[in-house]
Amino acid sequence: MALRCDPKKECLEVTQTVNRTTIEETAAGWFARRESGDWSATEQAQLEAWLESSTAHRIAYIRIASTWERSGRLSALGAGVPPGAIPARATWNFPPPSKAPSSPVSSGLSEIASDSERSSAFSRSSTSRLRAPWSRRVPVAAALLLFGITASVIWYLSGHGTNSYSTSVGALATIPLSDGSKVMLNTDSQIGVVLSKSGRYVTLKRGEAFFEVSKDAARPFVVEIADKRVVAVGTRFSVRRDKDDVRVYVEEGRVRLNRVGPDSEEAETLLSAGTEARTAKRAVLVDQPTATQVEQLISWRTGYIKFRDTALADAVADFNRYSLHKMVIEDPTIGNIHIGGNFRTDDAEGFLDLLQSGFPVNVARRGELIVLTKR
Repeated sequence: MALRCDPKKECLEVTQTVNRTTIEETAAGWFARRESGDWSATEQAQLEAWLESSTAHRIAYIRIASTWERSGRLSALGAGVPPGAIPARATWNFPPPSKAPSSPVSSGLSEIASDSERSSAFSRSSTSRLRAPWSRRVPVAAALLLFGITASVIWYLSGHGTNSYSTSVGALATIPLSDGSKVMLNTDSQIGVVLSKSGRYVTLKRGEAFFEVSKDAARPFVVEIADKRVVAVGTRFSVRRDKDDVRVYVEEGRVRLNRVGPDSEEAETLLSAGTEARTAKRAVLVDQPTATQVEQLISWRTGYIKFRDTALADAVADFNRYSLHKMVIEDPTIGNIHIGGNFRTDDAEGFLDLLQSGFPVNVARRGELIVLTKR
């Protein structure tokens, strides 16, 4: 549940599920109208205004359009149907199971239909297929919405069309994308990428990434982290994942940060250049880091870790991201020692040598662990 407040009215409690259904239905209606072939510049402007008004609108429209474009079954289902005509659910021209192998999309759709509906659909010939005219907007939108939701879930779960990229511990990698964007992955990071004509999706499964996004107003760039979404069009920003929370720094342009899900709030956080945001469950903390703090945030892209009056406990946590041999502070009293300096991400030994020679810290190795104690 979320609370909306109007200065002139009482706070109204809004059910998220109902709101999402309304958004999905509206997105389906816009898509059907656009595909009908009778599309004006005025309607295009209205659609763009609706998409711009909310990230939820964009995501709903992108999902439906992406599913429609990417589903390989559409060419078979729509054979002989002119552009813009969307068959009603009971008239989809599925081929008999004995003559064509099943696919994740077709099997998912056939499970939704009843036995009588499947029998009717399989027995119809292509010459007798019914067509849904655009004048019947509600049935068309409902059919499209049903197909879009079903197919998108099956397509997403099957991983179809997703490219995966990852780095090992201590490694960095720069990945050029086909849309002209670039992604730089930090140590031990993994992303999944889906690019379509209507949207660009990246799932940050673990680690940290810096995104240099090519401008394309028609295809927002969406980074997904658990129930968080970072949406951009053309900008430069980094995202670091800590379990299900995120840390976002915007170097150039603007991005939107929001949550999705049945219990999420609709409020979006708009981040401009030079702004950093951190999430802690449902809370969002926005800050403008100093030049020194920014240097620390982006230094990993050059292969360095930079500490400026940094607590030893935080410095150790940063170094552990780049090494298979983890450091452990056994004596908590040394965790508050503050240090500074520039260190290569692959030079943990140099860091330990300087730590032991310049501070009251003893370094001992116990198997795969490096144990730090007070000397």
